[in-house]
Formats: sequence, C-alpha cells, structure tokens
Amino acid sequence: MKERAGQLWLFDMDGTLFRTEPVGVPAFHLTIRRMAESGIAPPSPVTDERITSTFGLTHDKIWDRLYDGGLNRGQQAAADAVLLEEEIRLIGQGVGQLYDSVIDTLDTLHREGASLAVASNGQQPYIEAIVRHFGIAGLFSGLYSASGAGVATKVDLVRLACAKIAHSTAVMVGDRYTDIEAGRANGLFTVGCAFGFGEREVADADVIVRTFPEILAIDTVAR
Repeated sequence: MKERAGQLWLFDMDGTLFRTEPVGVPAFHLTIRRMAESGIAPPSPVTDERITSTFGLTHDKIWDRLYDGGLNRGQQAAADAVLLEEEIRLIGQGVGQLYDSVIDTLDTLHREGASLAVASNGQQPYIEAIVRHFGIAGLFSGLYSASGAGVATKVDLVRLACAKIAHSTAVMVGDRYTDIEAGRANGLFTVGCAFGFGEREVADADVIVRTFPEILAIDTVAR
C-alpha cells in the first residue's frame, strides 16, 4: 500500500468519474424542448454531438454555445432549473454510471491517506446527487462546483478547493483542457483522462491515463 498522506486529489466529474451521456443528452434535449414550448428555441438544431461537446464547460458557456449566445440571464436560469430537475430524476432512476473501477480506485486512494475532492463545472445539486446515489460521498473531503462556489472559471474553482483542504501536494484529474489548465495554473500535478470527452484536449497533462485505475500507479504528484 502506498503512503499518500498529505496528497490532495481533485477530480472533475463529467467524463472523469461519471459517464455523462446517458443522463446529460436526454436531459438537455428535454430542456431544449421545454424552452422551445415557451417560445425560446435554439437558432439551429441541437444534435447529441453538439450537446456532448459542451460537457465540462460552465453553464453560461454551455447555453451560449447551444443557443448561439441567445439566452439572457433569466432564460439561462430557467434552463438550468429544468436541466437539473431532469438530471437528478434520471440519476435517481439509475440511468447514469460511473466509469469502470471508479469506486474501488477512489476507495484505495482514500485508504492510503489521500484527501479527495470534486472540482466540477456542473451544478452543485447535480454533483451531490451523483455521489449520494453511488454511496461515495464519504470518500470526499469536499464537493466544489462553479455554481456552488460562485466562481467563473475552473482555475478559480481549483484554487478555492486547494485553499479549503490542507495538503502538501495536489493533483488535478480531468478529461478537458480546462482541467489541465486549472491544475497547471495552480501549480498542481495534472492527470489527463483519455477515456472521457476530450482525449485530444489533455495532451499537455503530466500523465495521461486510458483507464481510471491507472492513476493508482502514479507515484510522483509534485511538479
């Protein structure tokens, strides 16, 4: 067993811990349909691929991309509320899944003394619903989301998480360039997940893994 006392491991959620498509794609389609029924339709058709391309972005950027910048703050808030309701409903029905061996791997890191936290651009109740549904809330020292923390970027979110949780070294694990950027901007060792949504986006990570359990073989977490 490795000794990981003093290590802080920060994880993105969508595309890193959680297989988002089964929940996210239908939830977004339903939200867009409801918004259209109220007279707010996107200027062009929204495909599954267009939806998945937004996973990992902050919600204001998601709606800007799907509606070509056409939603005001009130409309974005209304869309977020519908989306969150549908996501939590689907999670509760067991539609979503974690990636293979996520629970065992997180449990191993926790038993070896590491502190674990989520740093995600998803909505706070969404993050909480996932960890609660899979019974892994007790493994985390903190669940940080852009909306819950009131920050605009993943860089700021990671900075906040690092300030909140005592550590000597820290690691950022994610599947998007924003995760790698946030880790590097805060001086963290970065792990890119090539199995998520942005395989080509994590080329600059210190280490790239193709399955989640591979992170257990990482010995050096100081840059």
